[in-house]
Amino acid sequence: MVKLAVSNAILMKHFVKVSFRSRFQHLSSRELELVLILGAAAILSSSCALHKPPAHAKVVGQALPKATPLPPNWTSNSARGAVTNDWVKSFHDSGLERIIAEAIANNLDLRQSAARVEEARQNVIVIGAQLKPQISAVASGADLQSKNSLSQQGQNFRSNMEYGTVSWELDVWGRLRAQRAAAQANYQAVAFDYAFARQSLAATTAKSWYLAIETRQLLDLAQQSVDIYKKLFELVKVRRAAGKVADLDVEEATFEVDQAENQLTIAQGHYTEAKRALEVLIGRYPSAELAVAETFAPLPPSIASGIPSSLLERRPDILSAEQEVLSAFRVQESAKLALLPSFALTFEGGRLSDRLLDVIHLNPWLIRSAAGVFVPIYEGGALRAEVKIATAQEEQSIAYFGKVALTAFTEVEVALTNEELLAKRLPLTEGAVNAHTEAVRIAKIRYEAGTIDLLGLLILQEGAIESQIELIQLRNAELANRINLHLALGGSFDRMAATQI
Repeated sequence: MVKLAVSNAILMKHFVKVSFRSRFQHLSSRELELVLILGAAAILSSSCALHKPPAHAKVVGQALPKATPLPPNWTSNSARGAVTNDWVKSFHDSGLERIIAEAIANNLDLRQSAARVEEARQNVIVIGAQLKPQISAVASGADLQSKNSLSQQGQNFRSNMEYGTVSWELDVWGRLRAQRAAAQANYQAVAFDYAFARQSLAATTAKSWYLAIETRQLLDLAQQSVDIYKKLFELVKVRRAAGKVADLDVEEATFEVDQAENQLTIAQGHYTEAKRALEVLIGRYPSAELAVAETFAPLPPSIASGIPSSLLERRPDILSAEQEVLSAFRVQESAKLALLPSFALTFEGGRLSDRLLDVIHLNPWLIRSAAGVFVPIYEGGALRAEVKIATAQEEQSIAYFGKVALTAFTEVEVALTNEELLAKRLPLTEGAVNAHTEAVRIAKIRYEAGTIDLLGLLILQEGAIESQIELIQLRNAELANRINLHLALGGSFDRMAATQI
C-alpha cells in the first residue's frame, strides 16, 4: 500500500509538470491527450482494492450476545423439515386468496415501499457516476449596440463563447468505490424491506379477513341472543299472567333484552369497523361492497419450522438488517480513505470571441489541461470525527441486526408455543359450549315447571353465550397464530420466495 502511494505520488508529480509544460511550452493537443490517457490508465491499474466485508458468521457473532448461542432446534416442539412457501394455498380459502391479491396490487403503503426501492436503486447510479468522467459544455452569445448622439449612427458588437470541460476524479484509494458499495448495500436493504413489507401485508390482510369473519359471527350470535332473551321475556310474561312469578322476573327479563340489544349495536359497530379496515388494506374503501365469508376456513395441518440458524438467511427483515451492517462498513471505509490525498484530471477547451479580439483579428481556440492533487492538511478534526461517526453507526447497525434477529427468534418460539396451547384449548372450549347448551335446555324445562328461579336460568344462559363467544374468538386466534408463524418463519404467501427482490 505504501509503495503504491509513493508510485502514484511520483506519477501525479509528473502530471503536474506536464500540466505546466503544456501552458508554457505549447504541447500539441494530441500529445497532451496521450499523456493524460496513459497516466489515468496507470493510476487506475494500480488502484487499491477495497477491504472484504464482514462475513455472515462474523456479523452474527458480533451482534448476538455471547451467552446465548443459537440452539440447534427450537425450544417448542415443531414438525421437522424445511419451511415452505405459498402458505395461502394451504388454507383452501378462495376468498382469502382474492383479498390478498387485491391488497398486493392496490395497497398504498406497499406502493410507497416500492418507490423507496426505486429511489435507492437510482441513488446507486448517482453515486457510481462519480467514478466516471464528468463532461459539460457552455455556450453563450451577446449583442451590444452603441449609438452616437450626434450622428445618430450606431454599431453592433457581438461576443460568443463555446466551451467544453472534461473532469475526472481518480479513485486511487477506493473512496468512491466504497461509497458506491455502501449505496449498493443500502439498496439491497431497502429491497429486502420491501420484500418483508409485501409478506407482512399479506399476513395482515389474512388476519384482517378472519377478524372480519369473527366479528360477523359475533354479530350473528348477538342477534341470536336478542331472540333468545325476547322469547324468554315472553315466557316470563306468560308465567306472570298465570301468577306463578312476581314482577321482579319481568323486570329482570326486560333488562336482559335491553342488554342484549345494546350488545347487538356494539357488535354491528365492530363488524363495520373490521370491514372498513380490510377495505382500506386492499384499496377498496369506501366502496362498502366487501362480502365477508360466514365461516372460518379449517386450520391447515401443522407446518415444518426448520432450524433457528436458517431463519437468519430466510427472513427478509433480518437480511435487510445485515445489509445495513455492510453499508455501514463501507461508509466507515470511505470515511477513513477521505484522509488520504485525492487526484483529479481536467481537460478544457473551446472558442472565445468578442469586440476586442475582432479588432486585432484574433478569435482563439483555447485548450487547457491540468492534473490536481488535493491533500487534506487541517480540517479542524472534521475528517477524523467523520470516521468516528461512521464507526459508531456501524456499531449501531450491528446492534440493530442483533435486535431484529432476537425478535425474530422470539416470534417463532411464541407462535410455536401458541400452536400447542390453542390446540389444547379448542376441544375444551367446544366441550364447554356443548355442556352450557344442554344445561340451558334443562334449566328452561325446570323454570317452566317452577323448580328453579329465573336468576338461575339467566346465569346459565349468559354462560352459554360467553362460551360461544370464546369458541369463535379461539378459532380466529388459531388461524391468526398460524399466519403469524408463517410470517415469523419467513415463509412466503405465494410461490415466490420471501427474500426474492
